[in-house]
Amino acid sequence: MKAATPRAAGQGCNTLSDPMAAGWSPGAEAVKGTMLQAHLTWARDRLRAPGLERLRLLLAPESREYLERPPLATDWVPLDALVEFDRGVAAVVGGAADRVYRALGHHSATLNLQGVYKAFAVEEPHRFFEQQALLHPRFLNFGSVHYERAGLQTGRMRAEGYPRPVPVLCASAVGYFEGVLEMMRVPGPVQCTEVLCQCQGDPSCLFDLSW
Repeated sequence: MKAATPRAAGQGCNTLSDPMAAGWSPGAEAVKGTMLQAHLTWARDRLRAPGLERLRLLLAPESREYLERPPLATDWVPLDALVEFDRGVAAVVGGAADRVYRALGHHSATLNLQGVYKAFAVEEPHRFFEQQALLHPRFLNFGSVHYERAGLQTGRMRAEGYPRPVPVLCASAVGYFEGVLEMMRVPGPVQCTEVLCQCQGDPSCLFDLSW
């Protein structure tokens, strides 16, 4: 394997090469509704009525339905719909799209873990990420994720086998990992760097984590 070259968080994938930009044909990949639910709450809190109307006009009819009638947490949502929604939100917000995708992932973590951790426990991040890797099939029906401990307060999360690597997911994952660690009240500083990326032709997406 070639040596991993650190990239700034969220820069492992170039959003300009996102297949959605060229008209992405629907596929079988899907994610659990809880992921889209979290992104919806972030958008509603920040875009308000005018921004949400702009977002609605950007979405295809099948994706627009989720904006009007959010999925249940246990529903399976087409990956295409999640990616289209996130890209639409980024377009309405403006600025760097990766920053919006990271914010969406961060919100997903804080929404689901708020109030769970009252104090830092040195082993807890490792246990959480190990469990997260095992539960991957419950939230995404494609690819696989593996976690390895690298040190007392460092670890590596590896995602591979994605049929269609998606830049949106990588940036969102960075924000999610950062949000998870912050909710655990780690001493910090929290750092998440994507050092390998399938979107760039690497065999896997590899995230270096430290806290």
